[in-house]
Amino acid sequence: MDLLEQWQALPQNTRDIIVRVALGVLVLVLVWLLRRGLTWLIIAPLRRLAKRSGGKWDDVLLDTIMTPARLLIIALGLAIGVQIIQLDTDTVTFVDHVIRMLIIMALFWAGYRLVDVLAPSSNRLFRITGLTIQERLLPFARTAAKLILLAIGLIIVIQEWGYDVSGLVAGLGLGGLAFSLAAQDTVSNLFGFTTIVGDTPFVVGEFIATPDVTGIVEHVGVRSTRIRQLDQGYVIVPNSKLANSVVTNWSRLRKRWINFTVGVTYDTTADQMETLLERLTEMLKARESVDPGSVQVLFDTFNSSSLDILIRCYIYLPDWLAWMQEKQQINLEIMRIVDDLGLSMAFPSRSVYIEAMPDRMSQITEEKP
Repeated sequence: MDLLEQWQALPQNTRDIIVRVALGVLVLVLVWLLRRGLTWLIIAPLRRLAKRSGGKWDDVLLDTIMTPARLLIIALGLAIGVQIIQLDTDTVTFVDHVIRMLIIMALFWAGYRLVDVLAPSSNRLFRITGLTIQERLLPFARTAAKLILLAIGLIIVIQEWGYDVSGLVAGLGLGGLAFSLAAQDTVSNLFGFTTIVGDTPFVVGEFIATPDVTGIVEHVGVRSTRIRQLDQGYVIVPNSKLANSVVTNWSRLRKRWINFTVGVTYDTTADQMETLLERLTEMLKARESVDPGSVQVLFDTFNSSSLDILIRCYIYLPDWLAWMQEKQQINLEIMRIVDDLGLSMAFPSRSVYIEAMPDRMSQITEEKP
């Protein structure tokens, strides 16, 4: 009996099972061939190019597409297998769901890995996308993007299998609301941290002043910022409060302002006042640290006990101690100029003038009978 007769002698059910097994093996071989073929045609040349370039980002990009490519090959093999094997309707529907699920997983996995490729650093992200994100905020941005992709992918996969996700989303929304209320301070401090890092109103080592604290920034954390005051007090300020405060950053000054009044006595004549104003202006403009264009020396006010001179200028010394030392030298020069001109500094005083009154009492006495 030849093979054909033996085959025909088998029961129909047995022959169907053998055919399906053979077709299944054929599908597996086909998937294996597709994988090997695509690897030989696409992935192998890309690996050789990555090795020649010597750059690590080529290898990262290649690793990014490897897993999605394998998932797509499996999905393609299943699609071809469904066409070859005659399956019942329920099985075909199930395999179709699996194929679409694999395609969705491949796409979102590629997006998940692409986040690391596009944003390994703020400079690379700016070159690729034009977006500017602070380096310290980049890990949070990457994590947030990955979580969003995972959530969207999970919802799409669940919907693909015919489940209603509206109840799940509503439950997650209520759970998220409860969590946000419980962790309100933590979340607000986290957003305060992103504001501080994003806007960069100050960095570690700078001297700042707020309505609540003044000192040197020693640490900027996710929850709080630590500031060392001038009296060496160590203050911990929540980021949410600091982000909503008015912050004066004294470390970012390019120049400091001198603005004060000098008073001389009322016995100063107009000519002496003009000479004093000229000498003070020349002295200030001659100093290297003073911005000559900002010098203002003006006879300002007839005060109650002095003739007041307004002195204003900018000094190119942002450091506080150097600025104070320069201001001290300017004050000493002002005293020397006033003394050299024979003038005197005024101080709060009051003069009493007594006028001679006519001797009416003697007149009245003489006229008295």
